[in-house]
Amino acid sequence: MDNHYGKRVFLSTLLAQPDYRNDRIWSEHQQMQMRFLSSKGMSANSSVLDMGCGPLRLGVALIPKLTNGWYYGVDINENTLQAGRKVLIEHGVSNNRFSLICSDSFDTSEIKGSIDFAFSNSLFSHLSLNSILMCLKKIREVIATNGVYYSTFFMANDDEWLNPISRKKWGREFDTFPNKDPYHYSLNTLDCLADIAGYNMSLVDDFYHPIQTMACFKPI
Repeated sequence: MDNHYGKRVFLSTLLAQPDYRNDRIWSEHQQMQMRFLSSKGMSANSSVLDMGCGPLRLGVALIPKLTNGWYYGVDINENTLQAGRKVLIEHGVSNNRFSLICSDSFDTSEIKGSIDFAFSNSLFSHLSLNSILMCLKKIREVIATNGVYYSTFFMANDDEWLNPISRKKWGREFDTFPNKDPYHYSLNTLDCLADIAGYNMSLVDDFYHPIQTMACFKPI
């Protein structure tokens, strides 16, 4: 098991707070993700895959925008998805243009048609190399010819990759590692995986995540 998210509900402590919508970790990440996808051309007609969707922090803002498109949320934990359904109700989301899929293997078999935008925030940081390759390959099966997959990761230079790397976000300090969660990866490593899975990979500099790097995967 790469991480503990198959057993623990993501952001469960935050969601227990009555004012979680105004919490910085919820609102700023949600706004950042929506702003980014909109700037990349996502529209009301888009088909969007949120891989590692958690309790629909992105989905609750995105689903109402998809009047002709569709939202697919995939997560490893059914309890997390149940929490997401509760979030939708709390926000009054009545648009039913979404499908939620529980899978520990990035299952995309329930997706109908092709995906215009796939997106992951803080997913690769919790995955081993084998799992990342599986994720890329599964998305490759359903992504449109001109589609794109955006995913963040903790980047490490080749000369520092072997050692823990200190990170700091909003006053919280932690380390990332080459061999355990949270993982960091070199650009060359992810570029090799992208090539194996059938993508061209590049970096995107306008996501503005405080400590993670955004990778762009375009199918070859």
